Amino acid sequence: MNAIRQIETDDEIKIFSDPYRMKIINAYIKAKRPLTVKGVADIMGEVPAKVHYHVKKLLSINILVLDHTEVINGITAKYYKLTTEQFKVAYQNVNNHEALFDSTTNMILSVVDEFKEDIMKGAKYLKQVHGRKDESRNGYIDKEEIYLNEKEYFAFAEEMRVLIERYQVEGEDKSVYNIFTGWFKKYW
Repeated sequence: MNAIRQIETDDEIKIFSDPYRMKIINAYIKAKRPLTVKGVADIMGEVPAKVHYHVKKLLSINILVLDHTEVINGITAKYYKLTTEQFKVAYQNVNNHEALFDSTTNMILSVVDEFKEDIMKGAKYLKQVHGRKDESRNGYIDKEEIYLNEKEYFAFAEEMRVLIERYQVEGEDKSVYNIFTGWFKKYW
């Protein structure tokens, strides 16, 4: 798997930044294995036809590739995988900056919305079992401001990546926690 996939053209950005396609990419990342279109649809709770259209778009810009095929009951099942789990938009190659802004906004809102949905599902679950006297941590949310120069910015980003990777190892006595990180320069 390639380390980082550069998203370089206006067309690639438009295809990549679609919120529904971001959910498909996340389904592959979470599955950690090649999936059929039906497998992705099952994970997402969607119909395969809708997922198929968007998978074709991701194939067209080499975000997904065919991993292998299997013949199951006489039907050839195609298993796709991500070319990488890390993507970077090459902003310097973009011609249409208005479209780039819209695409970037779509990507951000997609991630924020997915995290918000997970928080609401967690809150609903806790409401259902609220009589429990469980002292363990069910979640944590915070918003802070930090101060960084450019060198510190990149060091901080790397530290966060390494820290998160350290805790992405599944284990018998471990629970899954969603984490949402983001930082941006404040211009106001």
